[in-house]
Amino acid sequence: MNPVLVIAILCMPLQGIIIKVDYRFDREGFFDNPSARAVVEAAAARWSRVVDQTLLPVNMQDEALGSGRFQVIHPATGETYILSAAKSSASDFYVQAGQPAADEYLGGFTLDQDVWILFVGARVLDNDAARGGPIGGAGNVGSVYSDADSFLNRGFNLGQNSLTVMGGVISFNLDQNWNLNLADPTPAGKVDLYGIALHEIGHGLGLNSRAAAEWKDLLDGARFTGRNAIAAYEKDSGTDSQGLLIENASDRNYHWKSDLYTSRIFPLGVPLYYGTVGRDGFQSLLMEPAYASGAGPLRSEITNVDVGALRDLGWSTISQNPPVNAELPISFRKSPGGGLSLQLISEIGATYTVQTSPDGLSWVNVIPSLRGDGEALSWSDGQEGFLDPYGPASALAGKYYRVIKN
Repeated sequence: MNPVLVIAILCMPLQGIIIKVDYRFDREGFFDNPSARAVVEAAAARWSRVVDQTLLPVNMQDEALGSGRFQVIHPATGETYILSAAKSSASDFYVQAGQPAADEYLGGFTLDQDVWILFVGARVLDNDAARGGPIGGAGNVGSVYSDADSFLNRGFNLGQNSLTVMGGVISFNLDQNWNLNLADPTPAGKVDLYGIALHEIGHGLGLNSRAAAEWKDLLDGARFTGRNAIAAYEKDSGTDSQGLLIENASDRNYHWKSDLYTSRIFPLGVPLYYGTVGRDGFQSLLMEPAYASGAGPLRSEITNVDVGALRDLGWSTISQNPPVNAELPISFRKSPGGGLSLQLISEIGATYTVQTSPDGLSWVNVIPSLRGDGEALSWSDGQEGFLDPYGPASALAGKYYRVIKN
């Protein structure tokens, strides 16, 4: 069947924060597969469209009185891995103060305003499909933790045990049989990478995380008492709640209690409905442990309750979709492969993102975006050098396109 070609040409912002996926720790080559990259980038983009928090830029330099450090659980080894902004151990303030040398010296580290970095990689894991969490602080001087504008707090919070908001880290299980096809959400015997990536990014943002004091502060025994999460559950379920049960506080398993709660998919920020329960259905909560292990017959998405809990941690999330502005001057035609080719006259400094969908609802970004230079820009379905998570039009019964100017 020939694809149905529909194009929507929009001018609207794409996200609040920008989750930047970083592959430097992918020693095993899991993300050498372009399809794996496309799927995790789609999950990162989904969260980017939900969270509209402002984060101050990061500018860590090699400084005599505190170069600054942060730590991750290395995705390839599972060991704590410390990174320093110093150029070497010789100039590392913390080595001079008696701490062990860092595992890696960066000679400075920067993040632009609103950019939240996500380190990803893979190793063999015993029971989980993946493991994720926030970047840690690595024993910096006290002023780093108490300064609301420091590289760890970024204007978001402060405190020795507060959630750090530089970014997160995820390790995916090399032994899983992964589904890397967004256009085929539930193939038998495979674990859906998109849903697992959403879950683990949630941990990185502090959801159900043992590393976030803000989460633990909202626990009353085995109940989460955040008012936004409770309100979202009460609205979706039509029942009253005194708190949402978690798995096991004594074992620091802070996932939502399995098979106890359902909620609708969060409708803002362009959810990926394809293969899920849909707009009107009810889904188990994204941050249940079942999604950490890859169980479940349907693709999982972010739910209203999960977004409510994120607000309880202090994150700002969108309350309405951004407005659609004027159409863009684009010409288009059918490409030889049966999809679409388009051309537009760009503006200097503007960014144009092609998005595709199999159903006109579940939009994902084609990677990379096009950068405006004042000249004509062009793109064709299936073009070499671009990653389209849904694949070429020839593989789908129907395909939709739109272009976003940001």
